[in-house]
Amino acid sequence: MRLPAVAVAISACATASAQSTAGASGASPAYLLAQALVSLTVVIGIIYLAWFGLRRLSHKQLGLSEDGPLRVIQARHLGGDRWLYLVRVGNRTLLVGGGTDGVGPVADLGEDWEDPGDEA
Repeated sequence: MRLPAVAVAISACATASAQSTAGASGASPAYLLAQALVSLTVVIGIIYLAWFGLRRLSHKQLGLSEDGPLRVIQARHLGGDRWLYLVRVGNRTLLVGGGTDGVGPVADLGEDWEDPGDEA
């Protein structure tokens, strides 16, 4: 029971100290706003660098490249929450259906299928 009371007392002292320091500094509101924006920019930059680094690291560890063996050739909305995807995995082409109830194969077009757009 004593520990929460100590934590509340420390928190109150820290808040009072921060308020007295801010009031004594006499900094203008424009300066404080600029300082907050710079701090926010630094934090966002650190988050972006961490995301970018983790993404690259995970791709290298899994042996994947950005161009990997899986490629969505075309997606077609069927209405509601249903979609059809024409997917190329290596040399094989698949027609896959998806919706809120899951994803499943519709047809295997095999290895001989070529995109009609490639001939033109």
